[in-house]
Amino acid sequence: MSELSIIRDLAVIWAAALVVGYACVRLKQPIIAGYIIAGIAIGPYGLKLISHSEQVSVLAEFGVALLLFALGVEVSLKQIFSSTFKIIVAGLSQIIGTALLGWLLASVTGLSDNHGGGFLFGFICALSSSVVVSKVLMERGELDSAHGQILIPILVIQDLSLVPVISLLPVFKASGGSDALVMVAVALAKAALFIVFIIWSATKLVPYILSKVVHSNYRELFLLTIISLCLLIAIGGHALGLSLALGAFLAGIMISESTYGHQALSDLLPLRDLFSTVFFVSVGMLLNPAFIMEHWAQVALFVIVLILGKALIGALSAMFATPIPRRATLVGVGLAQIGEFSFVLALSGYTAGILSESLYNLFFSGAVVSLIAAPFLMKSVPILMRRMNGPFGKDDRRSEDRGEESAAGLREHVILCGYGRIGRNLGVVLHGYHIPVVVIELNAAITGELEDLGFPFVYGDAMSRIVLLRANIRDADVLVVTIPDPVAAMSIIDIARHYNPEIKIIARAHRTSDIDAFRATGANAVVQPEFEASIEITRLTLISLNKADPEIQSALTSIREKRYTMFQPDIAEPNLSRLVGLPHDEFMGAWFKIENAELESKTLKDLDIRRATGVTIAAVRHEDSVLPYPGPDAVLVEGDEIYVVGNPHEVSHFEEIYKLPRFCPLTEVTSDEITASR
Repeated sequence: MSELSIIRDLAVIWAAALVVGYACVRLKQPIIAGYIIAGIAIGPYGLKLISHSEQVSVLAEFGVALLLFALGVEVSLKQIFSSTFKIIVAGLSQIIGTALLGWLLASVTGLSDNHGGGFLFGFICALSSSVVVSKVLMERGELDSAHGQILIPILVIQDLSLVPVISLLPVFKASGGSDALVMVAVALAKAALFIVFIIWSATKLVPYILSKVVHSNYRELFLLTIISLCLLIAIGGHALGLSLALGAFLAGIMISESTYGHQALSDLLPLRDLFSTVFFVSVGMLLNPAFIMEHWAQVALFVIVLILGKALIGALSAMFATPIPRRATLVGVGLAQIGEFSFVLALSGYTAGILSESLYNLFFSGAVVSLIAAPFLMKSVPILMRRMNGPFGKDDRRSEDRGEESAAGLREHVILCGYGRIGRNLGVVLHGYHIPVVVIELNAAITGELEDLGFPFVYGDAMSRIVLLRANIRDADVLVVTIPDPVAAMSIIDIARHYNPEIKIIARAHRTSDIDAFRATGANAVVQPEFEASIEITRLTLISLNKADPEIQSALTSIREKRYTMFQPDIAEPNLSRLVGLPHDEFMGAWFKIENAELESKTLKDLDIRRATGVTIAAVRHEDSVLPYPGPDAVLVEGDEIYVVGNPHEVSHFEEIYKLPRFCPLTEVTSDEITASR
């Protein structure tokens, strides 16, 4: 039976991880916390279902190697080098500040009797969870938000900081003096030598080997090559005293710079997930629940200090990257939990005798709680900030003056919040139609481009009342919100609706749930880019199948009606076929409002509009009633709305002669309504 013990132990571990992990997913909690809880349940302090913990530890170490190897493949050095210097400073400040706080906490409380253990404990606390943060940002559609673009690089910087710390683990155990300095020098020299070998292999050796294997067209050989490189380099690093985990991480970085990095990661992910689960479960097996019961006050205090301390230090560090308090606060909250690789370091420090048992148990108790609390904090804090007054709720940061003089004098213009991929296309179209538009943008590189093009813009955060007022929100006709941050978008909509109740607001949403929230806040229309992309893909597919245009339009209309049944836009589309009951490719329709004294109190016969311009008045709306196909005796009065049909040249000619403003109604008139009015 002992021969099958390792299989039995693996079966117990994966079954327990499955049950508890699934429960965590249903409860919307971090799945890593579930794995740790599963380890507590089946471990020596729980049901004692695992009989050979030494064998499990070996498999867990293999899981750590795969976990760090996959991290190395995912980490792009170009991503770090492309980050601004300010973000790098913010990331390093957060790590150093949190490490010092942890060292001070361990020293004052007497949990660590040596400086190495205290510093290691502080660094362990400094790391944050890339998995949890990325998942929450992705679910909220905030990966491209301003604070998301700061958070992700900081997390990558944290992951890269593992390299020097893991290499210095033997030094932390030293008591100090000249011997410690020698150990530091030797450890750093070994690490430098190993990194030089990694860089050479990444550019010369690995691409050659992978190229030969790939051209064999056998997927299993490619996977075997990847795993072999991972383990051989990890063992080589371990032989140099750098630890197995560090060697695996550097091996991953070596492969990440090759052409085959993405495929390597894709093939390795199932193995990584399988054996990293063993690691997190084994971590839970080492946690003693009795420690939490006996030291609950100490654990509670540590959790509070950990979350508040990391949030504060993270927010202060983020101020290097952004001067906006709201964004810095969101970055701080995003970093206020323990990371996956903190467990790797903690276990290594504990087995090496650097961390005491009490410090180890205290860390794990607080880490699990912080992981569970992280999604709740990242979702609730932005909502709380929106309801607050002052710099954290509404950002009133002073905007720059460039381009604002031209923006302030505009009337009946379009305000475009964000000049990214979506905003840029819209801006080009509006500029081509000579429609006045003001761009609100916070990216200095983009505002420089706008300045060169002569585009009116306001530099600043669109969430600021001051910035919106400088864009003359009171006299604007349309506000387009293209920013991906849903909380910020709702705040902008709310402010705009307050200062201009009649403005038409069009917003971009990532999630279906955001559509309802945006409409409730005051948006007239909400567009979901992913859905619109599916419409275009459907259209092109039907064209490729030689389907007739009426069939294509009918299919797309059906999809849109089903999709937006509950979210019909308030902005009416002046669709000729829906209004007059017939389609015509050469004709177009437009709404005009009677504001010309020369037209008031005159009949259509007196005006003879068709002879003068060629257009036909298809409908006249007076207050709430609609007059379809008005006769020659129909009288126009001030405030009437008329729907004019003709070819584009005739409609433009009508507009020039009678000096009437076009407008887009907020309620649509259809052919059914016209027929019913007869």
